Amino acid sequence: MLLSRPLGIETHRHSRRWLAMFALLNALIMTAVTLTHSPWPEATSGQLYLVLGMFLHFSVLSLLLVFLIVVLGFLLRIQKYYAPIATVLFVIAQLIIITNVKVFSLYHFHLNGMVVNLVLSGALLENIAFSWVMWLSIGAVLLIAIAGQLILLALSRKLSNTHKLTNRQMSGLFLSAYIGLQLFNGCADAFGWNTVTAQNRYIPWMPTTTMRSSLEKMGFEVVQKAEGQTLPDAMKGLNYPRNPLQCDTQKPLNILMLVVDSLRADQLTTEVMPHSFQLRAKSQVFDNHYSSSNATRYGLFSMMYGLSGSYWKPMLAAEQGSLLFDITAQHNYQHFIYGSSTLTFPEFDRTIFSRLRQELQQGNAKTSADNDLDIAQRFIADLQQRSPEKPFFGFLFFDAPHGFSLPENYPHRFEPMLEQVNYLKLNKNSDPVPFLNLYKTTAHYVDSLIQQIMDQLAQQELLDNTLVIITSDHGQEFNETGKNFWGHNSNFSLWQTKVPLMLLWPGREATITDTLSSHEDLIPTLLSEAFGCSNPVADYSTGYSLFALPDNNRGLLMESWSDRAMLYDNHLFLINPLGDIDAVDQNYKPVDHLQLPPQILTDNIERMSRFLKSK
Repeated sequence: MLLSRPLGIETHRHSRRWLAMFALLNALIMTAVTLTHSPWPEATSGQLYLVLGMFLHFSVLSLLLVFLIVVLGFLLRIQKYYAPIATVLFVIAQLIIITNVKVFSLYHFHLNGMVVNLVLSGALLENIAFSWVMWLSIGAVLLIAIAGQLILLALSRKLSNTHKLTNRQMSGLFLSAYIGLQLFNGCADAFGWNTVTAQNRYIPWMPTTTMRSSLEKMGFEVVQKAEGQTLPDAMKGLNYPRNPLQCDTQKPLNILMLVVDSLRADQLTTEVMPHSFQLRAKSQVFDNHYSSSNATRYGLFSMMYGLSGSYWKPMLAAEQGSLLFDITAQHNYQHFIYGSSTLTFPEFDRTIFSRLRQELQQGNAKTSADNDLDIAQRFIADLQQRSPEKPFFGFLFFDAPHGFSLPENYPHRFEPMLEQVNYLKLNKNSDPVPFLNLYKTTAHYVDSLIQQIMDQLAQQELLDNTLVIITSDHGQEFNETGKNFWGHNSNFSLWQTKVPLMLLWPGREATITDTLSSHEDLIPTLLSEAFGCSNPVADYSTGYSLFALPDNNRGLLMESWSDRAMLYDNHLFLINPLGDIDAVDQNYKPVDHLQLPPQILTDNIERMSRFLKSK
């Protein structure tokens, strides 16, 4: 009877303990293939972490694939076909790992939806010449992968008879070890074990953990790097900037950035923000301006680096701050950096302001509205006490429109107005007007604080040598798309991403620009126009100068915590991790038969890899 059973076909009574072993052997192969093309750390701790961390990571992914096989077998009543199903799926998995190795060597980041689409759409063939030798090599790799799985299948069956652990026990063991790995990762980040954390970039699709705040609250001493220094192990993966900045500033301007959390573009009106609106007549206004994200983390990051949000993780790992503050430090600027709420989560103290960590200040009150007033008053005091012979850089991050917070007894500027926000009561049929009116009133309140600051600048006769920037990190939606979206960080519609940008630049003629612009364009503008940096913008940014925007349609990459989209030709192209790209208009209505040009995708992949190194 045994000889009559077809090869690879299981009976219900046949042991399936080989499945977990099969997964772990595959994880071992994945680790070996990836390590071959990863840089080898100098420190022993980095070496151990890279090998063990990568193996545990691939083990858990492989065991999850086994879990999927078992579930499918149970639901479809095909338990006897576990072996051929597992063989096919793990052949595919190994080919994905091999492809990722090649992608990482080319683009210096791991396989993602953008690259997958480039491959599946055939656009890659237009950029890389596939000779018959290459196709032969691909065929050979496929045959080797199939043969390898058959060998691993036989080996796993043999090895599974040498131990008594069940699939469940082995899965539990490796899952527990992986949780321990992530906890260790969080501790390494908190205690400054950079030789360890720098290796996470080379482990494909590795989630990272931060535990700094939690450990600090528990009484542990969290390690910070010295201000102005980067972490060398993590910097090995960066090529940023590509060349040292060459800047020639004759008379530095004061710079003041007034950033209002969650302020969308259509709120800068004479009705909602009358004082700020009056400044339009003297300013360079960009009426078609977008954040690079629908969330604070990536919106502020892009604004202060001139880079897409895809660079957040490598910059955080290296604790590489914004180049803007390298320049201001060289010119002996005074820095007044205020956040209404904390600037340490997201970790702006370890990214944007890492050089200025000790100078970060936050509001001392209990509500967003009171904190906004607090930071405005403290900044005005800074202006009065500053050293007049030195230029200053001011950054105020207001929060009232984000927290829907108003001072007590603040007049209701717009009626009917919601008193308190309860997201649990909101649905797609809810009347948005009272909620929107509350939001408008908070923007009106922040506008009054901006007026106080502008009055102080005028009183001290600083407007002739101070560049004032008014903008936001992202927008805010009140179900304008009709899909029950409220707030932000849920889609990339114009309501959540289109923001105001106004520059009150001394000596420049007032202009209104309708050309598409992005937060990635602000830093190139400041470095080239305010500080006289002669480098090509591509040396340090993925954007353009706001005064030299491209006339042609550009593709703006937008990032969120887990999603990615491209804004092109007034349409959004939503990119999922599997490579599917869905076209919608800016109100999220599906658009049929519209495709993102491959060249736009290729250009943005180049921007995402421009400042990265694989080794």
